[in-house]
This record gives sequence, C-alpha cells and structure tokens, in this order.
Amino acid sequence: MRAVRAGLIGFGSVGRRLLLELYSHPLVRGRVEVGYILSSRGGVRGGLDEALRLAGRDEKLDNHSEFMEGLGYRDILEDVELAFIAIPPSYAEGEPNLTMYSELLESGVSIITADKTGLALRYSTLIGLAERMKAYIGYRATVAAGIPAIDAARGLRGRRIREVRAVLNATINYILGFVEKGLSLSEAIMRAVEERLAEPDPRIDIEGWDAAAKIAILSSTLGYEASIRDVDRRPLTELGEKEIREAAGRGFRAKYIAEARPAEKELKVYPTLLEADNPLARTESNENTIIFSLEEGGEVLLSGPVGPAWRTAKTMITDLIEYLEWRSRIQTPAA
Repeated sequence: MRAVRAGLIGFGSVGRRLLLELYSHPLVRGRVEVGYILSSRGGVRGGLDEALRLAGRDEKLDNHSEFMEGLGYRDILEDVELAFIAIPPSYAEGEPNLTMYSELLESGVSIITADKTGLALRYSTLIGLAERMKAYIGYRATVAAGIPAIDAARGLRGRRIREVRAVLNATINYILGFVEKGLSLSEAIMRAVEERLAEPDPRIDIEGWDAAAKIAILSSTLGYEASIRDVDRRPLTELGEKEIREAAGRGFRAKYIAEARPAEKELKVYPTLLEADNPLARTESNENTIIFSLEEGGEVLLSGPVGPAWRTAKTMITDLIEYLEWRSRIQTPAA
C-alpha cells in the first residue's frame, strides 16, 4: 500500500520531535510521506531533508531555505489525507483552531492531534463530522500523553462511572514541588517556562484551562459529553505559598485535582491538600494519575510518566499505527 500523504501543522517542540519519529520509528518509517510542514507564519512544501536537520537541531521552520510566508492549512487540503496537529490551544474563543479542524474534516482529511482545543469544546461535533466524512481522529496525545488514558476511558465505556479524580497537569506538579522546597510561586512558574515545561502563556496551566480541557475530553470519551465550558475552574493561586510549605511539613501534599462526576455533568479543577498516602498525592512532577471509580465501588487506577515533547510525539505515533490499520481496513474491499 502506498505511503500516506501527510501534512504537519505546528513545528514547536512536539512537531519537531514528531517529524523525527515519523522518519525513524521502525513501525511507521516509510509508511508516511510528509509533503507540507506549517508553522504560525508560513511553511514549506517538500524540503524534507532540511526540515529534518532543523528538527534535529531544535530550530524554527523559518530558518528553512524554502520557507514561504503565509502558507497555511487551506493550501494543503487537496494534497494530503492526514494532518498531524501540534499547535498551541485556543480555549477562550476556540479560533482559529476550531475552523481548521472543521475544514480539514470536511475535506476528508484525517487528523492526529496533540491540541486539545477542538475536542474540549466540540467533541461530538468533530467526532460526528469525522464519521460522516469517513475520516479518522486520533487524540491520545490530548490527555496524559505517555500513559494510555484515552484507551482506559474507551475500555470503560458502557460502565457507570461514579467519579473520576485525577492529577492531569505535570507542569503544576513541577511548580508545586519547587514551592514546597522554598521557591516563590512566581519563581517556580518562571522556571517552568524557561525549561519549556509550561506553556508560553503559563495562565493556561495556572488558571486551570489545561486540566479542564483534559477532564472534559476524558468525560466525553467515557460517553458523558462535556465541554471545557462546563468545568468549574479554580486557579492554583487559591493555595498560598506558606500554606503549601506548612502542609508539606505536616505530611500533606498540595496537588491540582481534576474531578468529574460524569452522570451528573459535574466537573471541576482545583488546588487542594491531600494526605501523603493518597495515590494522587504520590504523583510526582513528571507523572499523571487517574482514578476511575466504578458503579460497584471498585476503582481503576492509571499512573505513569507523561510529557515532555518526545513522549507526546510517541503517543501520536500510537495514533498513527491505529490510523494505518484503520486505513487498511476501509481500503480493502469486503470479501
């Protein structure tokens, strides 16, 4: 079967690492041809060898000798069958992300994304559009990229989920750890931004947008549709620095919790103090933990390392493997 014609939208840390994975990973190497690479200002058509060198050196796409200002996703709609999306979120208005998702799918272009915007705001709309257009959406990298959170949620569909409680933002874990050790909150946030662990706009993490998007997507995947706008967001700053450090001395840990009671459509994200032996409290800076509480009183616990960019990229490769299997099925005539 011929290689998949693909475009890469976004050439930040995740996009660069993904490009390298696409041409080195033994399970997908040779099965995808990336014909377009786009950034916020423009892009390149072809020029793959130079793009790979830029990715390996962690350089911007603007440095490519064939970079074209203004080249955008509308220029690739007729030439690709799959788009990898690794762009910053836009939760307040959803744009331009939402329009891009809709236009890609309406053109029959399948999507593998690390961006949470579309599914956090319009889950059923986009999933339904993909089904109508016979396109695929892979979104494992939107929630706890590095552990199979979306797979676990899919595996629990049809069950009555009493509650989901989770630590879903490793950046805040990192920040809280430094506050416990004596840094001010502003110093800890600055360090996270400098080390590329926080979004360039750290309010996405600190004000709960990131965790809210993830718990909304998780709830929708479980079969209880939710939007980020349904989530009660409490900022990290509701806990004071002194309170965080004093609690650590008493055997408590400060954590930022994402919580859902899906059947009641009650979703919230908030900072709190947990006893140190709580599984959520034991979540370290580069980890996420999710506890699914089931109808009969049992629990399913999922925990492990998430991020940084290379884990997110590898999670997108998992989606790609599934996409290739899906593509093979729909292109193989029934016996």
